[in-house]
Amino acid sequence: MNSRNLLFLVLGPLLLVDCEQNAEVGIPSFPDGGLVRTGTPLTRPQLMTFEGMFNTTQGSKIFGETMAVRTSIGTVSLLTDKNAGFSVTTTACLPDRRVVVEGYWQYPTRTEVGLVRLFVEPPEVAGELCDGQTPAPTTAFKLKGYYGYESEFPRIPFELTWSHELKPWRGRFLTTAHHGACENTDHCGASPNTLESIRLAERIGSNAAELDVRVTRDGFPIMFHDPGMSKALVKGIFCNGKVPELSLAEMRGACQARNGEVIPTLEEGLDMMVNETELEAAYLDMKVPGAVLPSSRLVSAMITELEARNTNADPADNRSFVAAIAITTDEVLTAWHEAKKTLADEGLVVPPCLLEYDPDLVISEGCVAWGPTWTKGPQPENVAKVRAAGAVTVFWTINQSEFIDEFLKTSHPDGIISARAALLFHHYQTLGTPPPLRMGMTP
Repeated sequence: MNSRNLLFLVLGPLLLVDCEQNAEVGIPSFPDGGLVRTGTPLTRPQLMTFEGMFNTTQGSKIFGETMAVRTSIGTVSLLTDKNAGFSVTTTACLPDRRVVVEGYWQYPTRTEVGLVRLFVEPPEVAGELCDGQTPAPTTAFKLKGYYGYESEFPRIPFELTWSHELKPWRGRFLTTAHHGACENTDHCGASPNTLESIRLAERIGSNAAELDVRVTRDGFPIMFHDPGMSKALVKGIFCNGKVPELSLAEMRGACQARNGEVIPTLEEGLDMMVNETELEAAYLDMKVPGAVLPSSRLVSAMITELEARNTNADPADNRSFVAAIAITTDEVLTAWHEAKKTLADEGLVVPPCLLEYDPDLVISEGCVAWGPTWTKGPQPENVAKVRAAGAVTVFWTINQSEFIDEFLKTSHPDGIISARAALLFHHYQTLGTPPPLRMGMTP
């Protein structure tokens, strides 16, 4: 055994998460709604002005020496490699022609949180934005203002200076959320495998999500990790039993996710991802063979709807999104073969597959992706072999920076599953090699 594999075996348990829960930490907000409520929101194209790598010229103690800034619908996300921290902000042009960027910052694994209020500089750039223009960023572009702790008004200087463009990531690298924004032991304010957690995942750096799928007694695929109603995942005085023993109505009547959210069906999750986010992909982890056929039916219907949407008269309505059925065991593979036959007999589209445990099977089964565990190492030869066959590689699940760096530098993968989206996105921008366009992963 070489030293690298020994390192993975020795340090591997550090990546595992136990069932303890951290103390709840409230997400702060400006009590009056902030300055953004008095202004005019910037358009989606204008938000693209903010994307890039920035030097932290003030505030590096909290936010690190550099920050990666990316955007999604209505959101400017500031992402750091320091404690996997992030800042989720919104923007607006104010009546005095200043452009404000404000929201909150947080370390997901620790208790530190606070408010952020920044302004676009120089004033000429802010003026262009207020005039509806989309200026190209230069090294003169700054975000300057203050941050604070908890709910205190931000008064500590915070300044970011644009350095250079981001490496290509849309359509290239999948920063894949591990069943949502954070782990059970974190305190992001959203529970794993919920709609709220998926929305938050996009805002803190993800462009894809890994979702766990099980099936209720009455045949509904739901987004849920454990076989039963564990206290780590749900609350409710009458919430108990195994998932396959409960109907969807019984589950929703008795159970809530840990932070009070509704336990969502897979159909609700896919609909939200396609129509309310810019996420590019879903990695559907089939926890049981019985989840394969009903999940495949949902994905098949989604593909048909997207095909109609992408061929209508309005090109602005086009949407590229792929959901892959993840084959995790030989039993799930058998269920996949049966599901493909059933769908074909019914004249339905067969969705794409992802296979976790054998790169040669990925190729022979015609799957679009390989999803290997990190514990077997970077496997650059297998990554190259799968890519040559037209499939992509997404490793799971890596949360620590040294392992993220090792895989980015050695494997050059197409994606990584992580609960540390901000950290992963930042490290991809500093160390990653942009993979080819994912031509095979469009519906």
